[in-house]
Amino acid sequence: MGNRILLITTALCKSGAETQLVKLAFFFKSRNYEVQIISLKPINEFDIDFEEEGVPVIYLKSWLSSPISNGKFLLRKLKAFKPDVVIAFMFISIIFARILKKYVSFKLISSIRTAVIPFKWYIPFKLTSGLDDIVVYNAKASKESFESKGIIKQNGVVIHNSIHIPDIEKLDDKPIPNDKFKWICIAHFKWNKDYKTLFKAIQILKGRNFSVDIIGGYTSANNPFPIIKELGIEEHVNILGFKQNTSDYLKNADAFVLSSLFEGMPNALLEAMAYAKPVLVTDIACNKEVVQFAACGYLSNKKDEEDLAVKMLRMMIAPPNIRQKLGENGRSYIKENFSQNDVMNNWLQTVNYTVA
Repeated sequence: MGNRILLITTALCKSGAETQLVKLAFFFKSRNYEVQIISLKPINEFDIDFEEEGVPVIYLKSWLSSPISNGKFLLRKLKAFKPDVVIAFMFISIIFARILKKYVSFKLISSIRTAVIPFKWYIPFKLTSGLDDIVVYNAKASKESFESKGIIKQNGVVIHNSIHIPDIEKLDDKPIPNDKFKWICIAHFKWNKDYKTLFKAIQILKGRNFSVDIIGGYTSANNPFPIIKELGIEEHVNILGFKQNTSDYLKNADAFVLSSLFEGMPNALLEAMAYAKPVLVTDIACNKEVVQFAACGYLSNKKDEEDLAVKMLRMMIAPPNIRQKLGENGRSYIKENFSQNDVMNNWLQTVNYTVA
């Protein structure tokens, strides 16, 4: 059985897909596999010394300034490591791994993390389809979307995201009672998260006794403060920036909200459910798959601030026992479907099957 695993990702951003990839790397390391990570961009947002932990990371330079040298360097590193299995997360990495497979012999597991492929990657993705040995989806909705449209040439398997399930009865600090209803939203300020709709919904509810804590990184290009000021919702919105650990914020929230245009299987949603928080998310494929099966909250129409405001109000005025039941439903669903041990063992079986 092969024991060298290479994981390729676009960048080591602190987002859901990359978090899963890092968990996977350390899991295989703990099982005595030789593991390396290649990041196609020189970005690392994790507070981890990967080298010290025995999982070396190779960062490529900017592709705008070094496309040829990057390609040669990537191929050289691949030949030197001689991986038995390459696991590629997300479309760009999958396309790269498929091309590299023409020059280096390895088994390829391509992991698709969303139900929608950006238009700019559609053609190269479709042209290279069929070079994967196994395709792994993190949600049933993603699998159905890609296979029904013929974007993938073979059937794939679903392996959910792994989620740490806290022992909420034994938390060192118990939740602090809120004097106002406290929402939490965890997502970087990217266009697909559609914060504009969330902010407009907050404006509709302006004057009611609630606040929304938002955890996520932003840049000068997507600075949220101008629109918050324009809508006059400063007293309701707390921009907390990027946080390595969100457990305290989840623990003390009353409910979770996310207004995405599209998602894969958002870790933030799953983590909120693990903390037994009722949730309100957009009615899109992967969110719907979870919320309807778990009966853990409400779905709102995409790009519809009025519907989102109605659902936020419904959550806020719901009796505490109703919200508690929604939260308990979500936590039970996470325990049954997303526990780290089960998910990692599924990955282990998939890798062993691939190299058998």
